[in-house]
Amino acid sequence: MATDLGQETAPADRGVTRKVAWNSQAVLLSFVFRAASGVGVVVLLARDGGPRSLGVVQFALTLSALLPFYYGIPSLLAREVARRPEDGRRWVEVGLLLSILFGGLFLVLLPVGTWVVGASPETVWSIAIATVGMVFDGIGRVPFAAFWAWERMGLEALVTGGQEACYLGATVAVLAAGGGPLAVLGAFAASRAVGAVWGWLIVGRRLGGLPLPRADWAFFRSTVRSCTPFAIGDTLTLTYARFDSVLLGIWKGPASVGLYQAATNLVLYFNTVARSINRALFPRMGRAWPDHRDEFGRLRDLSLRLIAFLAVPITVGSLLLAPRTIDAFYGPAFAPVVLTYQLLIVVIPVRMAANTMSLSLAATDRQTPRTIAVSAAAVLNIGLNCWFIPRWSYLGAAMTTVICETLLLLAYATLLRRVSGGSELLRSNGWPLVAALPMAAVVLLTADQPVFVSAAAGAVTYALAVAVLALLRSPAYRRRPARAFSALVRPGR
Repeated sequence: MATDLGQETAPADRGVTRKVAWNSQAVLLSFVFRAASGVGVVVLLARDGGPRSLGVVQFALTLSALLPFYYGIPSLLAREVARRPEDGRRWVEVGLLLSILFGGLFLVLLPVGTWVVGASPETVWSIAIATVGMVFDGIGRVPFAAFWAWERMGLEALVTGGQEACYLGATVAVLAAGGGPLAVLGAFAASRAVGAVWGWLIVGRRLGGLPLPRADWAFFRSTVRSCTPFAIGDTLTLTYARFDSVLLGIWKGPASVGLYQAATNLVLYFNTVARSINRALFPRMGRAWPDHRDEFGRLRDLSLRLIAFLAVPITVGSLLLAPRTIDAFYGPAFAPVVLTYQLLIVVIPVRMAANTMSLSLAATDRQTPRTIAVSAAAVLNIGLNCWFIPRWSYLGAAMTTVICETLLLLAYATLLRRVSGGSELLRSNGWPLVAALPMAAVVLLTADQPVFVSAAAGAVTYALAVAVLALLRSPAYRRRPARAFSALVRPGR
């Protein structure tokens, strides 16, 4: 059922559009909650204990996050339950079983492995506590995947809001009481337990009874086999995105990790903006393929256009505001990381577009080629980091990130083009770049103002510029600006 945004549509189609828009906003709200707590905790740690305390926490979270605690189940569960909702309980139960089994395995292996290699007691304990949090996080991803499949992203936003409020509030409490990095990691683990239990209770209510971690042997085996490409892809994606922090910790110490993570935390969260759009579209893309390829292509290009209207102003504004942003959030002790932060900002639009391409490949059942591409990127990332980090520390890690992210996007685009034809990857950035020009001028003209004033002025200018472009492109919708904007982002095909 195709719906061209910006055109007059049937009531049923308008309902579909509204539902996608609402789910996108709900996932974006989840992003806001995660970003607020993540950045808030980083700022609190940076100001309380400096780069070293921040480095201890971020090293433990980064290392533990490299492992496939939920073993690829969310993407597979969301796709399969969207296609066959009647199998929801079966998929949720096997997902819980997988996440508990793999989580328990890593809960033993990771801290023990850290102790065996001779890490300090503080490092061993920090990794053990972070791993507990990641186990609960992996379990919580299963009900979140069910919300995704049911197109009920508002439930995820509700649980995420409570979870992140617990994390941020507990961090404030433990730091005020004189606690250090280990106490903050304990707050993280507790918040993830809250999210996992809450999500499980909500799923149980919708399924008519609490799902239990169980599956018959044949279904368990087939699920593990189907999840493996997703798990490898997820793990390697995190490896090339975060392994640089692990290598920094090994070669340069926790202070370098703290400086680098201060920059990356202001960049990585923006990728969830893309997820907020793609999670709303993914179930429909999965249903559209392969019988409705035109609809699939329209949804893919719609995602690219919507993401461009968000990624371009974020990138331009962040580049211009970088020195003031670092000073405002972290203070003068973090000034050396400004250039690294500016280099990482370049990755924002690349990573957002890659998210669309990656989920599009998953929707077309091309997870194996996607995994091969991520594997190549991960190997290249580790190799380049082994060369760049010893020479240029966190700046070298940023250089490696830019190279690998760009190459991975090109690989995804090439793979998807072979399956579903050409996309609007480049064309989608035209109008956003035009609208960003007056925004850039306003940011530069307010250089003597506080960073938040410049950011707000730039955002308002960009919104006005987009509105003017939309009305100029669609004068018939002068009294209906939402329709005019829909016409502006409508794919050209």
